[in-house]
Amino acid sequence: MLSERELISRIRRSDLVSFKMLFERYYNGIYLFARGIVDDEFHAEEIAQNVFIRLWLKRETLDPDKNFNAFVYLLTRHEVADYFRSETYYKRTLHLDMLEDVAQVHAQAENAYDVEYLKRMISDEMERMPAQRREVFRLSRIVGLSNEQIAEKLYISKRTVEGHLNLALRALREKVGRFGCWLVLFLLLQ
Repeated sequence: MLSERELISRIRRSDLVSFKMLFERYYNGIYLFARGIVDDEFHAEEIAQNVFIRLWLKRETLDPDKNFNAFVYLLTRHEVADYFRSETYYKRTLHLDMLEDVAQVHAQAENAYDVEYLKRMISDEMERMPAQRREVFRLSRIVGLSNEQIAEKLYISKRTVEGHLNLALRALREKVGRFGCWLVLFLLLQ
C-alpha cells in the first residue's frame, strides 16, 4: 500500500489510479462528516463528490509534505459553507473549470478503465429508470440545472427532485461503484 505522501506526489502528476486509491481511502469519512453537518444524504453525497472534483482540479497545488487529512477536511468544511450559501454557486464555476480538464481525465481514464463500457452501463441504467427520474437526473447531471430550476421546469417540488436524484445515484453507484460513478459523471459533464 502506498503512503499518503507517495499518493499525493503521483496525483500531482495526474495519476488517476492513485487518485482512485485516495478517493477510496477518504470518501466515506468525508461523506459522513458532511452528512453530520447537512443532515441530508443527497447533499452530503454531492458535497463529497465536489470535494474530490476540486481536489482533482487543484491536484498540481497539493503539497505531499503537508497534512493531507487536515487539508481535505478543511476543503470539506468549505464545501459545506458553499452549500449553505448557495447550492448553485459552485456548480456553475465547477462546470467551467471541468471543461478545461476533461480531455486529460478522459485520456487517462481510457487507459485505466473501460470508460465506454462504464458509460454504456450508466446509459443502460438510466434507461431502466422511471421517466421522471431519468429526466431529473439528465437535467441535473448532464444539463447542469439546479434542483430549484428542475423543480420549476417539471412542476414538482424540490424535495421530489432530491428524492429522484438520490435514488438515481444510488442505483448507479450499485451498478458501477462509487469511483466509477464519479468518473463517468465527471466525463459526462463535458
